Amino acid sequence: MVRKVRVTDTVLIMLILVAGVMLRFWRLWEIPFTYDEFSALFRTQFATFGELIEKGVKIDTHPAGVQVFLFYLVKAFGISEAAVKTPFIIFGLLSVWFVYLIGKDWFNATVGLVAASFVSFLQFPVMYSQIARPYASGLCFCLLMVWFWTKVIFHPGRKYYLNLSGYMLTGAICFYNHHFSLLFAAMVAVTGLFYCTSEKRRSYLISCAMIGILYIPHLPIFFTQLGMGGVEGWLHKPRYDFMVDFIQYIFQFSVFVYLLVLLLVSLELYWYDGVDKKSRKFILISVIWFIIPYLVGFLYSRYRNAVLQYSVLIFSFPFLFFIIFGYFSTLRAHAKIILVSLIALVVIPSLVAERQHYALFYRSPYQEIITESKHAADSLGPYNCTVILDTKKEINDWYLKKLDYRNLQFTDFKTIRGRREFMAFLDHAKSNYLAFGCIAASGPINYPLILSTYPYLAQHKTYAGGDFYLFTKIKPVKARDEYFYSAVNTFEQNFTEWGYVNNRQCTDSLALDGEKSYDARAGQEFSPTYFVPLRPLLRDENDVVDVSVDMRLPMVFPAAWLVVSVTSKEKIIYWDSTPVNDFISPGQTGRVFHSLRLSDIDLRHHGLTLRAFIWNPAKLPYIMDNFTVKVRRGNKVVYGLYRKVGL
Repeated sequence: MVRKVRVTDTVLIMLILVAGVMLRFWRLWEIPFTYDEFSALFRTQFATFGELIEKGVKIDTHPAGVQVFLFYLVKAFGISEAAVKTPFIIFGLLSVWFVYLIGKDWFNATVGLVAASFVSFLQFPVMYSQIARPYASGLCFCLLMVWFWTKVIFHPGRKYYLNLSGYMLTGAICFYNHHFSLLFAAMVAVTGLFYCTSEKRRSYLISCAMIGILYIPHLPIFFTQLGMGGVEGWLHKPRYDFMVDFIQYIFQFSVFVYLLVLLLVSLELYWYDGVDKKSRKFILISVIWFIIPYLVGFLYSRYRNAVLQYSVLIFSFPFLFFIIFGYFSTLRAHAKIILVSLIALVVIPSLVAERQHYALFYRSPYQEIITESKHAADSLGPYNCTVILDTKKEINDWYLKKLDYRNLQFTDFKTIRGRREFMAFLDHAKSNYLAFGCIAASGPINYPLILSTYPYLAQHKTYAGGDFYLFTKIKPVKARDEYFYSAVNTFEQNFTEWGYVNNRQCTDSLALDGEKSYDARAGQEFSPTYFVPLRPLLRDENDVVDVSVDMRLPMVFPAAWLVVSVTSKEKIIYWDSTPVNDFISPGQTGRVFHSLRLSDIDLRHHGLTLRAFIWNPAKLPYIMDNFTVKVRRGNKVVYGLYRKVGL
């Protein structure tokens, strides 16, 4: 019977690993580099190790370990997706194995198999295994360190010093890998002090001290990076319900996975026959190890610099499964087969269909934008199709060379200085078509700006992290209209969305369009305000609000702003503005634009209200007309790798 159980355990963990291999190595040569990978790879192109440290490590916020590894990996095998990603995929697969070993040692084989199944099949560990950054490597060495730590603390025997050496070495690697894997290693070391026997405490303390000593050469880099601060240029401070979002992300935002977990917990309780003192101890350790990195990251992010994101919690996330499933006590072979089969049958289809992992992650927006731009230019003619790319120059150059598209003529959006120059560029473009490719960081305001010159949208392709548009001056047979809501105040009559408009200020002698325009007189700081509940305007959280207004400015007009804000019960949760002078010079007439991508703000508040108005702190007069607020369909998958995928 014992032999049969052991054979079952071996077969199941091998099948779990085989499935993990298939999920991670699937179309290996087609897995694209992410922006972070490109950034790291471009920082490997140095002649010496010293240059690498000075110009490739110190300017970053990560420890040197993975960057040094990539430096020598690229020197040996060159830069290709397969060569660069394969070691990290192997790290991810080893993590599955170590989760099984730790779960089996801490609890029993059933717990190890259940935890290993989730780590093998879920998108979170699968995707980060396919990214050549410090996450899969950190997870692997954190788990290997825990395995050696377990042997040192709870199973000291004739291999004690070998295990102690393994713990010391893997702990040092964790220090060099990532600041959060360093935190995890420090947390494990402190935990060991509470469980280490008095006879072994001295050797254990020496090994912990040796980890710190091995890290000393890195301290100058650490202090240099510490002075750089966080990444708040693009990462927001976490909300108080960040952990709820993280749990949903781990379980793929899937109702089916939630129900699976509920079913597994029910089976866990059904088969429950008591938990021994050993299991309680390891469940407590798992709780501490899972929670502390989150708390440290959350508090540091809230009160100093934002660093907390899903990826930095990957080193401790497997211990969540020990918390949830550590009470499984059944050791029967058929029960293990049922459990592993249930997890595979639910999680893997969810990965493929619900999360669309291979459809989204395997389509690099950088490559797709280059490809679509080339196709548009070739099919329409380079003189009849202007191409503008708002992406990253180094990545563009890499794909142009890789795809042999070096003859593609395009304008780098970064070379266009300011919005007035962009509008002048559009006005002087002689082509009938304009292809525009952009990544998610590109301002949504460019869409209405282009439509003001190229009024028809012929094509829009969406990717996780970017978009490709084809605009035209010639109305196509099947023009796309992505706007589904429009409110235009022509000031010919009162509009409830703008509140009461004093008709005496609606002049017909200075009208910009139609019979009347709004005359903002001297001393008036705010224009009539568009004011409506936000939710009735939306179809999806990825929708975009475009606001525009026509204005005629006096000869002296220092500054004014087109403001868009979102409030919740009179509390401002979003406020942004566009300077009028970005579009119109004093004494001139023109149109001012502002755009709001709703997925960039927090829509979970109640009673959301949208406001749009002109703020004129100088209180100088101007003429205003055609105050327009439109809502269009956005890119439903732009953040699909980290948020719920829109349908």
